Amino acid sequence: MSYPAEYVIRIFKGAYPKLNFDKKSYISKKICDVGCGTGRNLVLLHECGFELYGTELTQEIINKTKSNLMKLNITAQLKIGANDSLPFDDSFFDFLLSWNSLYYMGKNLDFGSHVKEMSRVLKNQGYLIMSIPKKTNFVFKNSEKLKDGYRIIKDDPFNVRNGEVLRVFEDCMDIENTFSKYFKNFIFASIDDDCFGYDYHWHIIICQKK
Repeated sequence: MSYPAEYVIRIFKGAYPKLNFDKKSYISKKICDVGCGTGRNLVLLHECGFELYGTELTQEIINKTKSNLMKLNITAQLKIGANDSLPFDDSFFDFLLSWNSLYYMGKNLDFGSHVKEMSRVLKNQGYLIMSIPKKTNFVFKNSEKLKDGYRIIKDDPFNVRNGEVLRVFEDCMDIENTFSKYFKNFIFASIDDDCFGYDYHWHIIICQKK
């Protein structure tokens, strides 16, 4: 299991001029890590005091993640779910975390359905926290335009995204316009890092359900 993502740590543990969550408010609040992977961010969220939930695309991944968490005596409710189909009731969560996952389209090329679904499972005023690659990110190198805002990955150096369709945004305004039907109070951060030859460029967004 990898360490928690650096900027996830910063968001939940740090204090900044534009973002300073009340750390005491996490206790027993429900959070879902959408596309939780190995569970690395769930370890941090457990430490923060959240009630943990997560989704992944297959039972195989979920079983592995549960095994990882059990070794650390961490309990989380993990379910099979996609970005446009989350297996939870309306207004269930206080927080949603979508780290490097929300923009994967699968077979449904309607990103609006992802936004609507995130809103559906969040309580009013609940927080959506997400990372989205900038159009200059290395994952889009030599990618193929499918239609406006959607690209097929062709040259992933890690050979895990090739053939995937990803939603790509022009800038922060494009992101805010896309989400603003259901969300408000947008806060943006930016990563522009040359990571030993990879253009590690990301938008980071925190917003609240209307």
